[in-house]
Amino acid sequence: MLHQTKGFTLIELMIAIAILTVVVGIAIPAYNGFVRESRINAATANIEPLRIALEDYWLDDHGDGYGVRNPEVWIPGGVNTLTTGSLAWQPDPGDKNMFSYSVTSTANSYSISVTHILEPDATQVFNKVLP
Repeated sequence: MLHQTKGFTLIELMIAIAILTVVVGIAIPAYNGFVRESRINAATANIEPLRIALEDYWLDDHGDGYGVRNPEVWIPGGVNTLTTGSLAWQPDPGDKNMFSYSVTSTANSYSISVTHILEPDATQVFNKVLP
């Protein structure tokens, strides 16, 4: 009479663990890539309303009165911030605590920088030369 045991052999367990390791090794980098891409898309989507607010601000002749724009800098924690300064722009409520926004302008161009607060290396920059 043969005695049969119930359960898995050591080889079967090792093969299952190896397969799971390969699947996890593929899934985690793919997931991180999707998260990074969604943050970049959110930052890019947030740049557009800020760009429109900036161009509206300068169309209201916030310059020297002769069509020349005054150089300005709007940075978080600075004297002139985007939310409380002369621009008074507010980000979307859901993104308010996720991104940090800063704008640097010259007489004929500006640069918008959107930085994810938890990942400062994932900064999106939009540069525009004004006509």
